[in-house]
Amino acid sequence: MYEKSYMHRDTVTHVAVAGPSDFILSASADGHLKFWRKTAAGVEFAKHFRAHLGPVTGLAVSPDGALAATISAADGTAKVFDVATFDM
Repeated sequence: MYEKSYMHRDTVTHVAVAGPSDFILSASADGHLKFWRKTAAGVEFAKHFRAHLGPVTGLAVSPDGALAATISAADGTAKVFDVATFDM
């Protein structure tokens, strides 16, 4: 039986909860950002981005949970995401 894994392939560096929007975000040392949706049964995978070329060094979520931002010192960039639509 084949099963697909949605786990990070490198060390998870940051985790944030997007307040009332029922999303959890996780970032890793390989520059990936993943969106997870909280459900009554647990947590399910929602979306994956290769956000940076190096480690994610910062992750923040707006107080209303609508926006998330990541930064990376390795590539010198910041990325802003719309949490509800998973759009960068």
